[in-house]
Amino acid sequence: MATSSDRPMLVFVSDIHLTDALHNASIPRVDTFERFWTRITAARGHRPAHMCFVGDLFDIVRSPTWLETGMRPYDDPSEALAARVESIVAAVLAREAPFFAAIRKRVESGELTIHYVLGNHDRLLRVAPQARRAVWRALTGEDRDVDFGAELTFPDHGVLAYHGHRTDPVNYDPEGAATIGDAIGCDLIVGFPRAVRLETKAPHPELDDIDDVRPIYAVPSWVRHFGTFHPEMLGTIQRTWSGLVEGFLSGDFIRGWQRRRRSPFSVDTALKVRLLLELSTKKLIAKGSDRRLTGLYKFVQHGFDGKMAEAAAAQLRAGEGLRYVVNGHSHFANMTPLGSIDGKPAVYFNTGTWRSVHQIGHGLGGRPTFLHYDAMSYLVFFPEGDPLGRDYEWWTGSMIPR
Repeated sequence: MATSSDRPMLVFVSDIHLTDALHNASIPRVDTFERFWTRITAARGHRPAHMCFVGDLFDIVRSPTWLETGMRPYDDPSEALAARVESIVAAVLAREAPFFAAIRKRVESGELTIHYVLGNHDRLLRVAPQARRAVWRALTGEDRDVDFGAELTFPDHGVLAYHGHRTDPVNYDPEGAATIGDAIGCDLIVGFPRAVRLETKAPHPELDDIDDVRPIYAVPSWVRHFGTFHPEMLGTIQRTWSGLVEGFLSGDFIRGWQRRRRSPFSVDTALKVRLLLELSTKKLIAKGSDRRLTGLYKFVQHGFDGKMAEAAAAQLRAGEGLRYVVNGHSHFANMTPLGSIDGKPAVYFNTGTWRSVHQIGHGLGGRPTFLHYDAMSYLVFFPEGDPLGRDYEWWTGSMIPR
């Protein structure tokens, strides 16, 4: 183990969700990185900074190109699936070339070292070695395959890092297989704007905001919320969403997933998902069913909140020499004290996101509403001898558009 004086700066970011075609953040990603790098380079000391992407740098699941083929991101691994992943990754790398060039410039100059942990939206890199090779070449300039793992430890900093979706049954399979979250992302979230545009023959760019809704449980509420502000489209929205949900719930993959997750003695995840989706197809103007949807959403959300911190505490109890757990996944930045280990504070961090978010609000009663903002969050562990005496900093910011 390195001595404390040798400890490099270590930075964590997650959930940038680079896509090949969906709408992008308000601020170009390269500009976001350059602002971020100005702060990093001023404090990194004489050694390279280490930057760890804690999952979902790429959003392969939500590429619209899946809907142009007979394949889906939840299909079993095959050569054809790997080729589709390679195509999506190539398109992302071309679209975000300035962003990757800015990172690669620092790596090749010796200022930066890159680490990569897989999340649920980029898990398909696991089955596509040529895509992994392309990603690593874009990030570092090195033309070689790298095996991106599910977690990393950084002993000199006392950190365990993994994406965080392992506590989310909608988006996690312990074997790394497809989940219902893949199907929701592809067939409903990407499929809904496409289906409305096909029927209306109009672009309706605001429909793409559905991709920014977090958490994923809130997507049905967003669809209903959108309809109340576009009364001229109520009929189209109702028919389109109801048809998509009906087809989704009757599909072989979804039915199989629900059977495997069904518990006869509890309100399990499969039932919660079905109830949320079925309630969302009720009449958009029906306030009674909307109150039911809001109440069920609260129930689901409260069951999800805190699970990642609880899992982090369990990980630290089982590990030696670690005091921090770093996750992504939820898109909501968080810092939660967990107690102490050997007399020193132990902490759970969520790195939030570098993207637009539409966050649900429902505390005042009535129909759920959504707050739109651009988020940028990251976590920095400093080298020994930092001029300001910092051990770590957890940064989170939000820009609210007019």
